Amino acid sequence: MNCEVIVQIFSGGFLEKAVPYEEVERKLVSVLPHLHITKVIMGWPPDKALYEKTAKFLAERNIDFYLWFPVFSETGALEDLSPLVDFCDQRIECRKDEDFSFCCPNPRNTEKILGIFEREFSSINFSGVFLDRIRYPSFANGNGFGSVFSCFCPECSAVYKSKSFNIEQLKTALSSVADTPLGITEYRGNGEYVFKDNALSDFFRMKAEIISEKLRRICGYFRERGYGIGFDVFAPFLSPFVGQDLKTLSGLCDFIKPMMYRITHAPAGLPFETEAFLQQTGNTDAAKKQNFYKLLGIDPELRPGAESESFTLKKKPFDLAFAVKELQNLSASSDCPVYAGVEINRVKDIAESDRFYIEETVKAYAQTGVRGLALSWNLLDMPDENIAQAADSIKNLSLI
Repeated sequence: MNCEVIVQIFSGGFLEKAVPYEEVERKLVSVLPHLHITKVIMGWPPDKALYEKTAKFLAERNIDFYLWFPVFSETGALEDLSPLVDFCDQRIECRKDEDFSFCCPNPRNTEKILGIFEREFSSINFSGVFLDRIRYPSFANGNGFGSVFSCFCPECSAVYKSKSFNIEQLKTALSSVADTPLGITEYRGNGEYVFKDNALSDFFRMKAEIISEKLRRICGYFRERGYGIGFDVFAPFLSPFVGQDLKTLSGLCDFIKPMMYRITHAPAGLPFETEAFLQQTGNTDAAKKQNFYKLLGIDPELRPGAESESFTLKKKPFDLAFAVKELQNLSASSDCPVYAGVEINRVKDIAESDRFYIEETVKAYAQTGVRGLALSWNLLDMPDENIAQAADSIKNLSLI
């Protein structure tokens, strides 16, 4: 079984001092003999020397080099971007620091964000760009419904009005009582939900259309300049809430990387985002949680794998069978190659991956029809034993 491998390196935020090139080179030199890596994704501090040295190192080894570039979040650190406005007409500020604050994906902000790339990164010999934060905030950003039910600035409101959308109907839907979060009645897979109130499905569809429209402009810019394009996206069942239509997005880029992080208790992690969704929608009691799990077809108590008793993880990983099904459906419908994101790094209390978790996840994900695996989300935080386990697990796939 041929399983392509790509890796990510987080070298710092826009306002942080970048990690030294020597640290990046040292880690790559130690890893490359064990893993056949085809792409390295790195970002995103504006440090020209770091990227130029890394580009030279990778070019000598015939490895593609992609800039990891957040789009609608964190770019507010380098440009004055207009913020999101929630459905109660409250501004969701885009703070000037390295965080998960988002800006409105309007045309003016989009052009300013492309200006950041032009100014800070266009002179560097990248093979392509890996676009992250191509979305609205998730429920994990807090602020109750506010972060997700945005943007309602005058410009976005005009777009909704042109599509005959009534915000009062949305407010009514959000205030109504239902047995499931947001009145979801069915999950059909690949991010497709059925809601009791059509105002919700209409709203999420419009958000996805706005994101897709802006990405057509952004991808056009990079295509004209000869860059390859990759997308960092949420798992399918989470993607509608942040404005990501994965089928449409897969037709705009060269590869797509769903963040299938089963043990990550931070943004994009499956357990973290699911719990935040339930909390922010006011569905924390056991019965309503169980209703949602049943709709999705997940077992929140399941820890699959023959070696499960040997896990050193403090918390159970997210249901593997459900994650596998999500990847199978996405791979079958995607218009571009899919690379499953697996957290190999180890971060205390956030992503405490161990060899048992890596072994079962790599083996299961690699057999879902994906092109390969994206070892995430920071090579520099991956212990040697985790890298060795990932390499062994990938090597053993050829025996299946």
